[in-house]
Amino acid sequence: MSMMNKINCTLLFVFLVLISVCLAENKQQNHSPKINSSASPSKANKNNGSNNNNNNNKIDLTSNGGGSSSEGGDINQIPQTIKISLTNDPSEMMISWFTNGKIGDAIVQFSESKSDLINYSANTNNGVITVNGKSTTFSNWKGYSNSVVLTGLSPKTTYYYQCGGSSSNILSQTNYFTTSNFPTTTTANTSGKNVKSTTTDNFQVTPFTAAVYADMGYGGGYNNTVKVIEENLSKYSLILHIGDIAYADYNKVEQGNQTIWTNFLQALEPITSKVPYMTAPGNHDVFYSFNSYQNTFNMPGSSNQPWYSYDYNGVHFLSYSTESDLAPFTQQYQWIKNDLETYRKKNPSGWVIAYAHRPYYCSTQMDWCRKQTLRALIESTIGELFQNYNVDIYLAGHTHAYERTVPVYQQSPIGTYEYPGGTVHFTIGTPGNQEGLDHNWILPAPSWSASRFGELGYGQLNVVNNTHILWQFLTDQQVIFDEQWIVKGYFD
Repeated sequence: MSMMNKINCTLLFVFLVLISVCLAENKQQNHSPKINSSASPSKANKNNGSNNNNNNNKIDLTSNGGGSSSEGGDINQIPQTIKISLTNDPSEMMISWFTNGKIGDAIVQFSESKSDLINYSANTNNGVITVNGKSTTFSNWKGYSNSVVLTGLSPKTTYYYQCGGSSSNILSQTNYFTTSNFPTTTTANTSGKNVKSTTTDNFQVTPFTAAVYADMGYGGGYNNTVKVIEENLSKYSLILHIGDIAYADYNKVEQGNQTIWTNFLQALEPITSKVPYMTAPGNHDVFYSFNSYQNTFNMPGSSNQPWYSYDYNGVHFLSYSTESDLAPFTQQYQWIKNDLETYRKKNPSGWVIAYAHRPYYCSTQMDWCRKQTLRALIESTIGELFQNYNVDIYLAGHTHAYERTVPVYQQSPIGTYEYPGGTVHFTIGTPGNQEGLDHNWILPAPSWSASRFGELGYGQLNVVNNTHILWQFLTDQQVIFDEQWIVKGYFD
């Protein structure tokens, strides 16, 4: 080989090495998952309530910009089963996750700018806000339950976040969420400082869509439902999972199986980490007296009680536990009554949507639907509250089938969908689980039953405006099997 050829080969080798180095650096800088979002986040909000926005006090949890990594850290500190949920304040968002090991204080770093978050440095003030939360032992099971509340958020704004711990150098991948629409007012407090506050009284509806289902656990095609929701996640502002989550009690009724619980929730993380995931307990979630459920899902209101309410885009949602006592004069019954009464005094014409695990109107051959005396007793008491306080829609599961009623009260149709005289009930126990679907029906169909079938899928609640809601049932192939417009009714 000539001297010139040797020189050329050497130069070519050096050139190829340089290209490889550049590609490796580019990959390192862009290893966070890409986000398909139409939102264009603006400058980060630096007046964030009680959040600590002093960058000198922030903790640089990791040198990477996203994507869970155990490099230089303990794999037991990796955030798992990340979930977001609403609080009673629309300007807040709860971030929750699980770790196998201690992480010190729970930490969330967030920003309106994804690039600022990824390139965050504790030595620069680039609009990234750090918030401390709590980390507690996971009652009855191994590990730690971690949660942080982000406050002072702006309406209709997309935020990017990562979660970790004060004694950990591991951050989660970069996730995101978008806040609801809510009015804000600024007033001066006693010290003369401007304070931002929110109100939802008589607030006009902002259109949104929620995915709705109950009874989702391993087996039965649940992965198909998860896949199609994940592929269409940009459509959904809320997801309601109305009890029977994971079926972790199947072999350990009193204790539950932590491996099943954690693995199932990890499979849902691409959904739960980006859209508020609002839940209610079912009969398969009561092990350890709700402790595992309540340590996992941080819902609004008291952490000691499995019932709560919140307003979202001008709609009032009320969730309660059919696995707890609902007799008149019990704590839960009185809470439901007081919540509805308080809301109706402020918003006599607003939408009210209630959800809990067990249905009051269902017509499968399941014992609960066919001959359950308790169901009839609860329907007579809760149904009266629904009628007195104009609850427009009730969502449930428990029986693994789909059913839609006409407006109904005391077992009789009352009004029409255009002029409802009672609550419209939906049962959506069909996203998939190891028990399969129910196909056996009471014959003939009751007069209040308008549509019923056993198909894998979920509900889609489209809140259009102050007067109209479009309800749809979608199969796991995104085929619309049932559809019904509901007009806002005013019960006598």
